[in-house]
Amino acid sequence: MKKKGIEDVKNSKYFSIWDTIPYLCVVVVAVVLMLVFLLPKKQIVSDFYVDYGDSRVMSYDFDEDEYRVEEEFADSVKISATAQGYLVEITTARGYNAFTVDTQNRSVKMTDADCSFSQDCTYMPAIEKAGDSIICVPHQLKIIAGGGISSPVTG
Repeated sequence: MKKKGIEDVKNSKYFSIWDTIPYLCVVVVAVVLMLVFLLPKKQIVSDFYVDYGDSRVMSYDFDEDEYRVEEEFADSVKISATAQGYLVEITTARGYNAFTVDTQNRSVKMTDADCSFSQDCTYMPAIEKAGDSIICVPHQLKIIAGGGISSPVTG
């Protein structure tokens, strides 16, 4: 190689802007594919149910705006209307739990329990998508979102 050609190579940059374009394209395609395949689709909650041990206590359908309390637990469940939806209070042999049902946002949030000093179930996030649940282990009470309508995540 001629001396001038060697000096030109030594003085040039490792990559020019044109050398990096294929790498940038690969990165952009990889990010888009990750977003498409890894982001979960939001499941709009259509209903939820409450279980005590192995028994169904009640269920609620957001589409019909109606709840159903099983006869066995009719004396244990108190439901009051609120500005956002309902306040549900359940008293069983193991204790007391209260949760709110937000009918506009289709969510359920445990608000009170007498299970322990820390009341762990009241700190669980609200049920906002199908498959979410709130569980009060000492009271054997489970609130589980059932069903759902699949819709893409937007926004």
